[in-house]
Amino acid sequence: MAQNSNGKNTRLPRLQSIKIKGAFMKIHVEFVGAINSGPYKKEQDFELADKTTVKAFLETLHFDRTHLNYIQVVKNGSRCPHSDALKNGDKLELMLMVGGG
Repeated sequence: MAQNSNGKNTRLPRLQSIKIKGAFMKIHVEFVGAINSGPYKKEQDFELADKTTVKAFLETLHFDRTHLNYIQVVKNGSRCPHSDALKNGDKLELMLMVGGG
């Protein structure tokens, strides 16, 4: 490669900043109780596409799809359906529904 008088390569193209298309948000997730957090930490932040639903987020995790209906979601301190849309800064607690007698 050719070098200029400062010893720097002159044939290398300049790197341009990478721009991500679309809006993104960050949520905080805590895996509570018996739910297996798999490859994730017990508490972890996730970056998602804007307006992702709870269900769509759960589908990106490592859980068996047949088990998704048994995951209870608490969003910002209140139970929520899987159809709820997530917003930037939401805090989720994921736990398994427990039954017995």
